[in-house]
Parts: sequence; structure tokens; C-alpha cells
Amino acid sequence: MTIMKKYLFICLMAVVALGMTGCVEKECTCKPCQFCQETLDLTVLQKDWQFDGTVQVYFYRFDVPELTAEVYNYGEVSINREYNKGTSHAYQVTLPETTYKQTTVGSDPYYYQQHVDYAYGIGFVEIAVTISDFVYEAVPETMYFRLQMTY
Repeated sequence: MTIMKKYLFICLMAVVALGMTGCVEKECTCKPCQFCQETLDLTVLQKDWQFDGTVQVYFYRFDVPELTAEVYNYGEVSINREYNKGTSHAYQVTLPETTYKQTTVGSDPYYYQQHVDYAYGIGFVEIAVTISDFVYEAVPETMYFRLQMTY
């Protein structure tokens, strides 16, 4: 029984030692010291989507000066797509999002997928829309997004 206690003690000490080495102290700019959070509303109008024929993707790049090196290095960034913006029926879907759509080609219905995703870096966010089966006549509609940064 004492051997088990010895091993248990050693394991607990190892966990405590690892926990102490993982702590990094950083000065908090919010007072009182807490996480800072910022939310930005982003809109891409249908006419503003750009098409990259090399990778077959529609995209739009936002300049976001609020997305600093501190946020990039120490924070969390997420983007939600907002539907029914400004109404009592508004809701959000976290990106990436895949939706199933239909359009008419000639007189026949044609079904495809629309995949919306994002990438970000210091000072920018880029929204990308990929449409399945290379149906690029279906330009993405106007979309509303909410960029949320916690740092």
C-alpha cells in the first residue's frame, strides 16, 4: 500500500510542476484585469465579391486594424455569419459553414454546395466562398458577418 502512495505522490508532484511551468504572466490592458472582447460587424455586398480563377474561390478582404499582433498572438478570433440582420428573427452560424443551394441551369434545377470560410492575420480578415462543381455563375449573395475577438 505504501508503494501506491509513493507513486501517487510522485504523479501529483509531476502534475503540479508541469502546471507551474505552463503559466505565462502577461500584463492585462483591461482594468480590472480580465479578458477584453471586441465585436465588429462586417458586410460583403454581392457586387463586391472578387473571383480568384486560380483557386476557383470568391473572396473579400477586410482591413481590420483592431486585429493587432497582441490579439493575433494571445487572443481568440472567430467569425459568425448573421442571417436576418436587424430583425427579431436574426441568428448566427459559426464559420466554416456549408449550405446546400439550388439554381436553374436552362430549365433544369441544379443543386450545389456553398462553403463559407475565413482566414485572418494581423490587420486583416479574408472571407472565402467556394461553390461546388464549379458553378461560378452563382455569385454569392450579400452576406453579413460578426467578427469576435477575445484577448
